[in-house]
Amino acid sequence: MKGQSKTMFALLDELDLSMSHIKALQVLADCGCELAVKEVSEQLGLSLPGASRTVDALLRRGYLERREDEQDRRMKRIGITPAGRDVARRIVGARLEGLEQFTDSLTPEQRTRLMDALAELPHRT
Repeated sequence: MKGQSKTMFALLDELDLSMSHIKALQVLADCGCELAVKEVSEQLGLSLPGASRTVDALLRRGYLERREDEQDRRMKRIGITPAGRDVARRIVGARLEGLEQFTDSLTPEQRTRLMDALAELPHRT
């Protein structure tokens, strides 16, 4: 897919986001819930300090918000803001645009073979 990522790279450059930032936004956008920083670290496969730095950077940009947990005030809950959801949507859109460019470059036969191969993969529900 070399050369098919121009839009994605331009967007990431514009937004100044790392892969950890992108993953954190996507985790919170997909779950539609609030998570503790520890849960974010587990979802991302990052150390707790690494996840904390990622969350702090996204908080400063207004993409995430933090509040005290109602049951345990020592714990903080992290949720995505409307601005964060917008960024997550833009990233998904850029990724899809790159995939569309790639599939448009395939011959009809290659597209059929790709669709058949993808149909064989397990699907998440």
